[in-house]
Amino acid sequence: MKNNSFFDNLNKKHHSTTVRFFIRSLLVNSLLILIPLLLIGLYSIFRTAKESTLEAEKRASRILNQADDILETFYTHVDNAYLFFASNPRVNLQLKNAFTEKSLSLNSIKSVENISLNFQNLIYTDDYLQNIYVYYKNDYSRIFIPLSAKLISFPPDKEAEILASYHHAGTEDVWMEFSDDPLLYTEYPTPSMTIYRKLYHRTTDVQNGLIIFSFNADRLKSKLQRLMEYENQQVFLIDSGNRLVWPSTSKLTAEALLSLSEQMASEYKQSNVTVVSQDYASYTATYLHSPRSYGFSYLMLTPKDKIYETTISLTSMYIFITMAAIGVACIFAFFKTQHDYKYLSKIISTFSMPKTALKRIQPPSKRISNPFEYILLNVIHLFIEQDYLKVQDSEKTAKLQLSKMQALQHQINPHFLHNTLNSIYWESVKLTGSENRCSQMISYLSAIMRYSLSDPQENVKVQNEIDYLKKYLEIMKLRYVNKFDARFHIAPECSIYPVKKMLLQPLVENAIYHGIKEKKEKGIICISVHRKKDRIYFNIYDTGNGIPGQKLDAIRRDLEQMKRASNQNIGLVNTNSRLVLSYGPDSGLHIKSRSKDFTVIWFSIPVPKETADQFPTDSI
Repeated sequence: MKNNSFFDNLNKKHHSTTVRFFIRSLLVNSLLILIPLLLIGLYSIFRTAKESTLEAEKRASRILNQADDILETFYTHVDNAYLFFASNPRVNLQLKNAFTEKSLSLNSIKSVENISLNFQNLIYTDDYLQNIYVYYKNDYSRIFIPLSAKLISFPPDKEAEILASYHHAGTEDVWMEFSDDPLLYTEYPTPSMTIYRKLYHRTTDVQNGLIIFSFNADRLKSKLQRLMEYENQQVFLIDSGNRLVWPSTSKLTAEALLSLSEQMASEYKQSNVTVVSQDYASYTATYLHSPRSYGFSYLMLTPKDKIYETTISLTSMYIFITMAAIGVACIFAFFKTQHDYKYLSKIISTFSMPKTALKRIQPPSKRISNPFEYILLNVIHLFIEQDYLKVQDSEKTAKLQLSKMQALQHQINPHFLHNTLNSIYWESVKLTGSENRCSQMISYLSAIMRYSLSDPQENVKVQNEIDYLKKYLEIMKLRYVNKFDARFHIAPECSIYPVKKMLLQPLVENAIYHGIKEKKEKGIICISVHRKKDRIYFNIYDTGNGIPGQKLDAIRRDLEQMKRASNQNIGLVNTNSRLVLSYGPDSGLHIKSRSKDFTVIWFSIPVPKETADQFPTDSI
């Protein structure tokens, strides 16, 4: 009876623990889902609204700049025509004579036709440009039309309109007008944008005429309409006198638009965007003052409800999805908490007895859908990987020791040769009683070996590298008697800069073996070092046989790809690789050569920030 009572109490306790764990997991999972979703929802609404505002401002600014580019093109045509007349006084004189003649002479007719050719190509190639007119005040009501290459008479009322516009412009040299009627009755009636430009006498700066460009306003309006990215978005053009030039609108009165433009112009440096309300409608106003188009400004109105239309739709959809996700998460948490409890027990037992778990582990399934199963497998893998890492660490330690032994052995051999050369040097001196050609050559070779014993990646002064190179060239001169002369041009300020050792020797060796040696005449090898701005330039020039074009192209490709296609380019490719790895791609080798004439190799390295005192000063 007592045993039955004990097991009954144990089962009740286990059941109670399971229920509490289930309730706690359910609440935690629900809250973990609910709180982030609420925060994300609020943040998304705020962020979407902000991004919509910024995107609308960015689009409006882009549209206004594109509109300004279009009008800038128009004004460029006008300015070019003005410069044509200003820089050709003879054209002015011929045209004014034609205006003053009662009956055009043959010379005047030819002059008019020649002048027309300068403008006809522009009219034919510009889709917006309808016509060009040139007007000088005259007694015959004439106006020059390059498109027809004629001076024609036009009605007095039209001439009066031009003169009235001229006087209304005052001191302005350039102004714009929009009209629904053409300048001449004989032209096709279509809305036009007309730009006027005063013409001046070249020497007296006296106003003596007008050049008038007529552009198709419908095409301009259609082009601007295609630029709009929101429904009911509209752009307005305001001249330098704060006058609404185009177009009119029923959304805001002209006075309201001009007042808004004046306000935004005064605040233009701080902000070019503001919000304006009219008749229960709200608009985002964007302002742009063009520094190019003679002081013209642009004002764009974008309905705010169109800006946030997508934002409102996305926000509503997100709220619906969030609510649905919360409901699904609650149901999922209810079933998941029961399923997870048994896996927690397995994880606890695995940590308690890892070796037993390793023996009982089964191969994982291809797709693990349960996170607790994934955690369980990774825990077991950790125990296995620890043993594997220990083996790898031991193997790396052994390889490192082997590398150190090999490095020491490689250093012993050069030291042995160096000591042997010293012994031979003194024996040579002893035989002759003084320095001789053989002992001198051995001395140079010994110095070169001593210089080469240390790490090739070590930095040395440029002067040390040049001293080493001179020793090497002395040996080559003894070997190739009267084959070449060596010249050095080293800028004094460059001698203290650090450089990777043994960079120049392979290049000089290449010049001797592949250039100087193959040539019958005596050659010259010139080594120069100089500084330009923040880089040090090294040049090796030789008057050897040069390199044929195809071979030179192949060498350049090998250097660019940092590989060698043959054993002949080992020194060049290796040196190029050292330069690129040490100083970057800008420090690679450059080669220029002319077959049977010369070869020059150069490279540059950046001037180091470190002082020269930080590098070895011992000469070889």
